[in-house]
This record gives sequence, C-alpha cells and structure tokens, in this order.
Amino acid sequence: MWRESMAQNVRVESCMILHDGMQTCIDPSMPLLSVLGKKYTMLILGVLGNVDHGRNFNEIRREIPGSSTTMISRRLTDLLDLGLITRYESYGRILYSLTDLGMKVRGDLIPLFMYMEEHPR
Repeated sequence: MWRESMAQNVRVESCMILHDGMQTCIDPSMPLLSVLGKKYTMLILGVLGNVDHGRNFNEIRREIPGSSTTMISRRLTDLLDLGLITRYESYGRILYSLTDLGMKVRGDLIPLFMYMEEHPR
C-alpha cells in the first residue's frame, strides 16, 4: 500500500509543470501530443491551415510528397477524433478543414516552429 502511494505521488509530481508561479498537469495533453508527434500530422495541419477553404483527400496527399494514402487516412482519422479537423460534404466532394480548436493548436505551435528554424540542430 505504501509503495503504491509513493508511486502515485511520484507520478503526480512528474506530470506537473511549474511556470510563472503556476502549475499544470501535462496528462490531459498526452493524447494530443501523441498524435502531433506522428508522421504527417503537422504537415496535414499545415496544408489545411494554409488555405481558407476545405481540401479533399487527394489534394492533401499531393501536398505531402512521399506520403501514402494509408498514412494520410490514419492521420486524418486521428485529427478528426481529437476534434482538430472536420470532415464535410460540399457539392458531392468530401472535404477536410481545421476546426477552431485545430486553428488554435496550429497557431500555438508556430512560435515553436519559428524557434526551431532559428536554432536548428
């Protein structure tokens, strides 16, 4: 019992991030971070965020050189499940676009991308 309690306390401490006198738990972010780290996810967010209209599957795939239909399909499903993109029909075509949440997440990541561009490894 004591060991479980200690393990739980360590877990609670390890999930906490302290910043500017505030603390937040990263656990709720793990599903999102897991998907963002998968192949093609960020590229899809980029493709969909670079236009103000929906894109169909083939347009997305063509914008990402070397991508496979299977992987693009999986990432679109992941992004749909997280609520970052929406899938809808328009004039008989299935289109994908960023949701408000998807636009916010994409926008919040841009400073990270800019930092990485300025500090390449």
